[in-house]
Amino acid sequence: SRGRPLTNSPLHTQDTRKKKKMKCSLLLALLVAVVGPTFTAAFTSTKGFSAALVPKTRLNAGPLFKGKDYERVVENIMVTKNLSREDAEKDYNAYLENPNNYALSKGEAYYRGLGYSSLMEGVIGEAEKEGKGDEVRERMAEFKKQSQIKGLSVISVFLVLFFYFKIQYDNDPTSLTYIAH
Repeated sequence: SRGRPLTNSPLHTQDTRKKKKMKCSLLLALLVAVVGPTFTAAFTSTKGFSAALVPKTRLNAGPLFKGKDYERVVENIMVTKNLSREDAEKDYNAYLENPNNYALSKGEAYYRGLGYSSLMEGVIGEAEKEGKGDEVRERMAEFKKQSQIKGLSVISVFLVLFFYFKIQYDNDPTSLTYIAH
């Protein structure tokens, strides 16, 4: 039995334990990387766990598949905004590419047109005209707080992962050599 490894040797059992430990570590890292953001969003979202699973923006093929709806919308934009076909297509394509950024840029332009220096200043200023300034400030503060919690949660998950692997490496520097194999 020259070519067969000794399965009961101390080196083989130690090597097997290291491999199992590394597989568990990699499985934990994969689990945290995949489930961590959803888990974080589930506990920080005001809409609950199911809302955390739904993407915030919709990917749309847009002008790649120019159908009746695309043509109808472009023509409607041409009429309502008094734009050329080219400008109307640019406007609609910008919306299709990223609806959130489109809305933010249009909002920013609108409030700058009213004389405000920023979108937030405009939202608060217009709300104050309606007597709802405090309510809007409160909602903005809550949004900022939720965003900070989400950001810190994600950073915390990755810090825990980093220190977990650092501790594993400090205990046995050879254990991380199995990642490449």
